[in-house]
Amino acid sequence: MPRENRPVPRRKRTSFYLIALLLPIVIFAILELIFRLTLVGAREPLFVPAAVDGYLQPNDSVIYRFFASPGAAPNVSIDTTYFLEEKPDDGLRIVIQGGSTAAGFPYGRMASPTGMLEQRLRRAFPSRTVEVISTAMSAVNSYTVLDFADEIIAIEPDAVVVYVGHNEFLGVLGVGSAYSSSLSPQATRRILALRKLHVVEAAFQVYGAAMPTTQRQSGTLMSRIARQRSISQNSELYIQGHLQFRENLGLLLAKYRRADIPVFVGTLASNEKDQPPFLSSEPPSAEARAWEKVRAELLKALEEDDADEAVQLSGQMVGLAPDSADSWFYQGRAGLKSKRYSEARHAFLKAKDLDQLRFRAPESFNGIVRDVTVQQRAAVVDTQTAVANLSEDGIIGSESMLEHLHPNTEGYFALASVFYDAVVASGALGKPEFDADEATARREMPVTEVERLNGEWRVARLLRDWPFVDEKQPFSPPEPGNEVERIARDWYEGRISWPEAMNRALGYYSSTGNIEETIRVAANLATAFPFEPNPSYVTGSAILNDGDAQRALPFLYRAVELDPRNTRYLMSLAQAFYANQRLRDSLAVLERVMAVDPSHPTAPGFADKLKSELESGA
Repeated sequence: MPRENRPVPRRKRTSFYLIALLLPIVIFAILELIFRLTLVGAREPLFVPAAVDGYLQPNDSVIYRFFASPGAAPNVSIDTTYFLEEKPDDGLRIVIQGGSTAAGFPYGRMASPTGMLEQRLRRAFPSRTVEVISTAMSAVNSYTVLDFADEIIAIEPDAVVVYVGHNEFLGVLGVGSAYSSSLSPQATRRILALRKLHVVEAAFQVYGAAMPTTQRQSGTLMSRIARQRSISQNSELYIQGHLQFRENLGLLLAKYRRADIPVFVGTLASNEKDQPPFLSSEPPSAEARAWEKVRAELLKALEEDDADEAVQLSGQMVGLAPDSADSWFYQGRAGLKSKRYSEARHAFLKAKDLDQLRFRAPESFNGIVRDVTVQQRAAVVDTQTAVANLSEDGIIGSESMLEHLHPNTEGYFALASVFYDAVVASGALGKPEFDADEATARREMPVTEVERLNGEWRVARLLRDWPFVDEKQPFSPPEPGNEVERIARDWYEGRISWPEAMNRALGYYSSTGNIEETIRVAANLATAFPFEPNPSYVTGSAILNDGDAQRALPFLYRAVELDPRNTRYLMSLAQAFYANQRLRDSLAVLERVMAVDPSHPTAPGFADKLKSELESGA
């Protein structure tokens, strides 16, 4: 007899569906566990162990995690900063986030907010272990900054400094970038979150390996990264860029707020009066001839210093083509000529906002910075005004900017100073031990002449390529006229590394008796290599010989901490304590010298002198 087709009980059907539903999840979870244990599909971490035990450093390949294959990524990386794997009990740790300005382009780390903040904080907190860690690099925007946040929280910073926004349109994953994801901000963030799973990352790596190999494009990073070279105000891409920036910044600050980490977000500064618009819309065809005629008359009026005529003509230009960035830029120039600075600045900012090649953040981004930062109970730092104050007319230009948005050394100093003031005033780091005043910080600015020259040449090369000129022009540094220029040129042309350049400069300045530059270079080396005792000793002893025992102490103390049986280091530390009127500390160090070397030629006599002074003082 045929078997009856009895209905499957509901309980069994439910179990079957449940198993069918859960089985792929279980398989995925098992695969993820296996991949994690075998490190298959591991994405590039933000921080990696340094070559020296006990230290970490930013991963110079971390940019790869935003691409399917390393060959597809731009050639950018984070400057190396070494910091202790275990944060010390007395540790003072700040992390810097952002793009090329936060990274200190074109000078490098020491001219950046990282280098200048660290130099000043060490002055203010000499007895604490100060670590200012940069995670900034060129061409990145709020997606990268947000993606790094969890790993930054894990290293327990006392504060985070954020300066980001100029790359939202044309940076990595930006809406108009050659490295765009072509997805909504929400979808892009989900993809980045999924890539934290080893199975997903492994799939991306397989896909990337299967992609055809392409050679990296020549030309500047600016020319390679700009896919959408015209993004007009209020266009769809323009609105998407604003949405992306607002959402990512809000999510970033919310993460830090939940982790109870103070955050200081800078407003965005760029060259307002000395950078003409890269791409201006054409005047309406019906008005084009009249507009060109008025412009010619305006240029003549400016040349002849006829301010009133220039102002009148610039008003006509704006009336003929109000959506033209060039119209507003010329009105700004006319306002400058007539010393109507407030009106001029308004016009220059309007010109920047209408510039369709989006290498500078529109002014509306500063509104987003203020709104979102206040909403998330973080601190707004008005870096834009700090940089503007370097100009007598209050309009940012070549007094503080090298080109469209990267500061010169004075601009970087102003930017770092206003961040320093905000962080210290907040009390997030405790009360400073000493007043690290601005005049002293400027005199001790950690930027060497070698770094200045190298940076100037890099900018000169940049300005001879798109978008500053239509056709690329050759550039070579001038023939060296002295040893400093020879060192800078060797570094610029890649024949030596930064440490080699600094060591050569140190030898040169020492041999010529230039104590100020000797100290500057030595201090930079000591900062860059916190695990090497000799740079700290050289710095401390040079500062001590120059008569600043207070500043010398932290360097000498670190040298002794790293090499506690080096009697040369110990003797210099004892001298520094003595010069600071810390006689008992000096005597304790001398006793260590005599324990290491009982036959030391000068320590016993120095110790007897100290004992006598202590007894007479008692």
